[in-house]
Amino acid sequence: MKKAAIALTLVSAAAVQAATFNIGALGNTYTNTVDVQGTFDDTYTFSLPGSFSGVTGGYIGFDFDGSGLNTFLTVGQGTPGAGLMVSLPINSTLGGVDVASYQSTFSLTSGGSYWFKLSGSGDLASYTVTLAPVPEPETYALLLAGLGLMGAVARRRQSK
Repeated sequence: MKKAAIALTLVSAAAVQAATFNIGALGNTYTNTVDVQGTFDDTYTFSLPGSFSGVTGGYIGFDFDGSGLNTFLTVGQGTPGAGLMVSLPINSTLGGVDVASYQSTFSLTSGGSYWFKLSGSGDLASYTVTLAPVPEPETYALLLAGLGLMGAVARRRQSK
């Protein structure tokens, strides 16, 4: 009976925490925090609406007990685990009570479907993922034109 209990404990300790987060159309900033205990393998799927030209992604990992947090990021297009994939090691190991962060901007085709997988292990840790769509350059040009027009109106009113 004692051996069976130990075997069950080892099997449950070796279980992988795996979750899929379907974000849908990424029109606003998306943030998610996940607590980690053991091995994790989390996949995030999203599509990019037509008015955006890319995504800025950020990751912050926290190691609360000093046992270390190992993380690895894979980014792809289409079906998770298939298609175009880019593997990015992100602060592969935290030692001691520590914080790791990573941020990058990816140029993506609007209307496409994308995924990223964050995997690793940690005894008592958490991570936060943030994704924000990047507007197309025309959006910035329109914003600057509007600000310029507002400045011209304000200047004209001051001179009267």
